[in-house]
Amino acid sequence: MAQLLILTSALDTEVLPSLGLLSHKTRQIPASPASLINAPTCDLIIVDARQDLASARSLCKILRTTGINVPLVLVLTEGGLAAVSPE
Repeated sequence: MAQLLILTSALDTEVLPSLGLLSHKTRQIPASPASLINAPTCDLIIVDARQDLASARSLCKILRTTGINVPLVLVLTEGGLAAVSPE
């Protein structure tokens, strides 16, 4: 079973409700650099960029500079796709 870590600013809502249908364990924490200090180990990181694309971009840059060795998935709305780059 994979351990999924979800970083979101909307802690009261589910980022991807369909994840509940899978047997993976999910953990949701605030999308802030401070919460990354004590973040649990995981096999995949999901960053919620639906509401605050600029903060999600900064968080992804921080994650990349720390040298993460797990896949990083970005969740965004259709309009946010135009602002995404390989950075």
